[in-house]
Amino acid sequence: MYLFRIHIRPSGGTADAKTTFQYCLDNSLLGVGWRLNEYRHIVDWTEYEASASQIHDDLNTCRYMKKWISEGDLFWTRDTEGEYYLSRALSGWEYWQSQDGIDLDVDIANIFRCDIRKVEVDSVPGKVIACFRPARTLQEIADPKSLEYSKNLWNQLVGELIYEVDHQGIADIFTMLDDEETEDLVFLYLQSQSWLVVPNSRKVDTMSYEYLLVDAKTNEKAKVQVKTGHVPLNIDDYINSKEKVFLFQANEIYQGSAHENVVCITRQVIVDFLMGSLSWLPGIFAKKLALISTSLTSLPKSVTA
Repeated sequence: MYLFRIHIRPSGGTADAKTTFQYCLDNSLLGVGWRLNEYRHIVDWTEYEASASQIHDDLNTCRYMKKWISEGDLFWTRDTEGEYYLSRALSGWEYWQSQDGIDLDVDIANIFRCDIRKVEVDSVPGKVIACFRPARTLQEIADPKSLEYSKNLWNQLVGELIYEVDHQGIADIFTMLDDEETEDLVFLYLQSQSWLVVPNSRKVDTMSYEYLLVDAKTNEKAKVQVKTGHVPLNIDDYINSKEKVFLFQANEIYQGSAHENVVCITRQVIVDFLMGSLSWLPGIFAKKLALISTSLTSLPKSVTA
C-alpha cells in the first residue's frame, strides 16, 4: 500500500474550491479534473483515455492515478480552511460525475471512492504538512515513518485494526519525529528555559543555525542548530561564534572538543522535557509516543480525533 497527498484545486469548472471540496465530502470521493464533454461513468481506462485525449493534451496525472492508486491506500488532503483529512481508498481509478457535479460545474471527474475522516491539525505529521507545499496535484509521501503513523492513526479514527503497523525501526521517538518536529521540540524546550526565539530568524537559507534566541532578562543572544539521523555536528565549527550556541544531535553524534560557548543538549534532557510536557505540547508528540508503545495486535483503546 502507499501513502499520498492530494490537492483538491478545481481549475476547469466554475465551482469554487470550497464547493468542490464539499462535493468530495458529500460523495465520499477524491479526485482531479480532466473531464469529458458529457456525463459518463467509465471504469475502463482505455475507453476514457481514447475520449479524453481528444480534449486534453496532458493526462499524466490521470495516468498516475490509474497506475498507482488501489483500494487500501491512504491519502492526506486539506480544505480551504486549512483543515486536514485522512482518507482510505475504497476503489481504484474511475471516471465519474454525478448530475449534481455537472449542475455545480465541479471539476472533479477522475476519482477514487474513499472513506474520509477529519484530523485535528496537531495530529498531522510535519512531513505531511510539508508535502502540501509543492504544487503537484497528487504525489506519494515516500516516508516510511509517515506511512506507519498514518496507518496507526487510521486504526484509531475508525476504532478497528484495519492496518498492522510495522514497529521495526520506529521504537525510538527520535526516529519517528521528522526534522521540523525535532526542531520544534528543541524550540519549545529552550523557550521553557526562558530563551525567546526570534520568529523571522527561522529561515531555510541560514545553513549554520536553525534560529536565533534572546534572553529577555540578560539580552544574551544565542544560535541553535539541530540535526537528526546520523548527520554529525562538529563543535569546532561554532567556537568562534559571537553568540552562545546550542546544539542538538538526536543520536548524540558530536565531533570536536568541548567549548564553554557551545552547549550540547543531551537526548535525555529533551526526552525528559517531552515526557513532562505532554499535557500542553502539540498532540503529534503524544500520538507518536503512543505509536511506539502500541503492539501490532492490540486494538486502539479510543478514537482520538
